[in-house]
Amino acid sequence: MTPKLIETGSPDSKAREIAIHQEEVLIGRGADCDLRLKSTSVSRHHCLLRFRGEEASITDLGSSNGTFVNGQRVRSQSTLKSGDEIRVGTCPFVVDLGDRVRPEDAEGIAATCKLPGTTGKTPEGKKTSNN
Repeated sequence: MTPKLIETGSPDSKAREIAIHQEEVLIGRGADCDLRLKSTSVSRHHCLLRFRGEEASITDLGSSNGTFVNGQRVRSQSTLKSGDEIRVGTCPFVVDLGDRVRPEDAEGIAATCKLPGTTGKTPEGKKTSNN
């Protein structure tokens, strides 16, 4: 699946999902950034996201207002996992690496799963709700 950043924003605004289609994403205010944020709390070249296989990391590029992962300031580089909350200046995001089952997909997955050694049939003589 495609990794995403979910921009949580303010409580009265709807979350925005930003799909990531490249291995490195430069975040900042600069015109050459892959993800441009207009906040004055964001440096021109603020931080760099890296996605390699199933691993992800964030590197602060010497920003003035800091890059944070789960409330902890990133001094150089930090590993990311799905569900981590990152803050670029004052802009909050949640990381989704696409490795978790979404609730809306869970029902379909459960319907197709079978436990090893089971046939899905009711043993002879057992009562079920359908009998």
